[in-house]
Amino acid sequence: MNDIIDKKNILIIFNSLIGVIGGGSRHIVEVSNRWVNSNKVHYLISKEGYNVAINHIGTPHKNKKILLYSTFLDKTRLFHLAYISRTIKSIFLCRRLKKHYNIVIAPNYLPQNIIPAIFMKSDKTKLIVYFHTTAPEQRNQYLKSVNPIKRLFSLINWQFCLMLSKKYFDTIFVINNSTKEYFIRQNISPNKIYVITNAIPYAKIYSIEHHTNKEYTCVFLGRLVKSKGIIDLVKIWSILTIDYPSAKLCILGDGPDREVLENEIRKNSLEQNIVVYGQVENDEKYELMKMSDIFLYPSYYESQGIVILEALACELIVVAYELSTYQEFYHNYLNTVKIGDFQGMAMLIHKIIKNPVDYKRNKENIRNFVSKFDWDLVAKQQEEIIKK
Repeated sequence: MNDIIDKKNILIIFNSLIGVIGGGSRHIVEVSNRWVNSNKVHYLISKEGYNVAINHIGTPHKNKKILLYSTFLDKTRLFHLAYISRTIKSIFLCRRLKKHYNIVIAPNYLPQNIIPAIFMKSDKTKLIVYFHTTAPEQRNQYLKSVNPIKRLFSLINWQFCLMLSKKYFDTIFVINNSTKEYFIRQNISPNKIYVITNAIPYAKIYSIEHHTNKEYTCVFLGRLVKSKGIIDLVKIWSILTIDYPSAKLCILGDGPDREVLENEIRKNSLEQNIVVYGQVENDEKYELMKMSDIFLYPSYYESQGIVILEALACELIVVAYELSTYQEFYHNYLNTVKIGDFQGMAMLIHKIIKNPVDYKRNKENIRNFVSKFDWDLVAKQQEEIIKK
């Protein structure tokens, strides 16, 4: 195909960043950083959101442009108000930008990204949305555990965004087959649903040396929200330290529930046993992960779990809850217990500490498996779909 005809002007509406960059946001940044070699890629993003994403959006490029804006509510700690203000402001901006782009992307299914994108819709402009999550039926156990009002809001939001995606968007990217099957049951054409995968910088991770003396018994990496099982981390560690009083857990990441987590740690007198390291990036993150042999991840639902790929690449023994999406991707590479069984997870870690050799997987097999999840390959796959 002629390069001039094939070149796309892409706009990514990035209204959902507050405090920390999640897996879905990281995904679009990684692939779009590779698209700039053959397309123009612009980000519509608030100044506060850009402060979160700046280290990920990467180095300047002639085909990359940041369209910054601000709102008077952008800095509020009431994130729902910030999202509403960003949505309204970007709708007005999108109406003026409409004629400049032939591809507009909502990097996740949240209203603050989807609604402004709809105002860009035309015969010449195609809309793409990413669903980096699973259907409510697969999140049922977690939804049962949350506040009823929050659960109702979550379900209404899902149905609202699903309806908008079905009606206005030309392409829907999902992370697993079960979500695609769910959408088909909702009468969305299978021709516009594509299953993609997450990826990791495998070569970089592999190049970082392992530590001979392990500083931590386990390490956790993820956004600090309750759905990632961060309260279960404290419960697990309360049980484990009965037999291993010096056991140490390193928690990497940040998020809106960090204060809740730290309060739980103090309440259980585990300040000497649990280190909340905060948000770390690039080499430092992988160096810290390699200071342990066990990756502890009690998340209640995942679309794929990019951090598990990172943990496997670091050659860690992965301990997680038994999720159906893991069966699709990870087969026998994980050690799992039933969802919410934090006591069973503590017992499993206890067994691994006593006999780690019994839980080690073949390194060569893991390397062959993980090396297939490469950002260059994933970006190329999505670019080909976009340009059809």
